[in-house]
Amino acid sequence: MATIRDVIEVIEEFAPLELQASFDNCGLKIGDINRPVIGIMVTLDTNEAVVNEAIEKKCNLIIEHHPSIFYPIKSFDYKLPLTKAMALAIKNDIAIYSAHTNIDFCENGLNDTIARKIGITNISKTSVDGPRFGNIPRQTIVEYASKLSTIFNDKHVKIIGDESKYINSAAVVNGGGGNTEDLIAAITSEAEVYVTGDVKYNVARLAKDLNYAIIEIGHYNTEQDFMPLIGQLLKDKLNYNEIYMATTLLNPYNQ
Repeated sequence: MATIRDVIEVIEEFAPLELQASFDNCGLKIGDINRPVIGIMVTLDTNEAVVNEAIEKKCNLIIEHHPSIFYPIKSFDYKLPLTKAMALAIKNDIAIYSAHTNIDFCENGLNDTIARKIGITNISKTSVDGPRFGNIPRQTIVEYASKLSTIFNDKHVKIIGDESKYINSAAVVNGGGGNTEDLIAAITSEAEVYVTGDVKYNVARLAKDLNYAIIEIGHYNTEQDFMPLIGQLLKDKLNYNEIYMATTLLNPYNQ
């Protein structure tokens, strides 16, 4: 029977921890890696509903994208939702493992998955942790944004730039890539539009002043593919089928 250690080794062979961003905290959060795996729950975030779902489905390992423990813990106050969820996991012997920016950045990881999903071909990358970019079919920015709205089931896609401009190249960073560094990398790659989420106001202003196009999609929407990506990886490498995608974790934004 596979152990939690076996699962972690598969993930880290695919997405080594050395790839994670300097600010990140990937890896085991709680649990005993030597325990046999009974069932695996894959989720973007861990909250009380997800832990209860894991308990219901008899899972003793949660693989999350966003780390439950990001900063040093100074207290364990059960009034806080995340602390309450972690306490529930500990009480029920459920291990929690985080695969975040290492999965984003690795070859055929989440960034590459999203690039293919939005129609980018001849995919290249600006750096190990930078935007993916390449060609897309010729279309206007507003036409492309409409397609992305459908692809990601996001009714609130935002556009910066000339909506009538025709484009045939794009750059993308899944999740929260709306920072100055990634914007400049996208521009330098000569992609004609940058697709990402969580665009800060100063970044939006910079793009507008540079007459450069951004299509902003919800963070949650662009990262849901984390779950099937991890699920398929473990099925392929471990021939293990007791893997579940969290259904109780809802988008924090009203759709």
